[in-house]
Amino acid sequence: MRALEALCLQRGLRLTEHRRIVLEVLEEATDHPCAREIHRRAAAGHRIGIATVYRALNSLVDAGVVRRHLFPDGRAHYEPAGSAHPHLIDVATGRVVEVDDDGLVCLIEAEARSLGFRLVDFRLRLFGLSRRRSSDT
Repeated sequence: MRALEALCLQRGLRLTEHRRIVLEVLEEATDHPCAREIHRRAAAGHRIGIATVYRALNSLVDAGVVRRHLFPDGRAHYEPAGSAHPHLIDVATGRVVEVDDDGLVCLIEAEARSLGFRLVDFRLRLFGLSRRRSSDT
């Protein structure tokens, strides 16, 4: 979390108690929670309202500390900014899986360099149907 705190300070964003709580939840997340899920997790150990979670998320997104993703389920999902990685989305269930393949990321960066660009960020969404549909639903 120290990296996220440092990023807040670097971007001129005051790190309030509520922003810390939201960042804590996102740092511990192994998925891409929506605002309501972030609130549910945060409220388990803190007094924080849903509107406060939304305000904290909006300010963190505006500062570039948190990324907002819009997936097919119609809700915004969040994750800490920093590491660009592809997402695989099950079109039947809306389940989102992170694709952690450094080779793929290197390939994307190399392609950008070959075109004369220094890649600063990317968003790659892959859509598919899970072979294990019965266990995913």
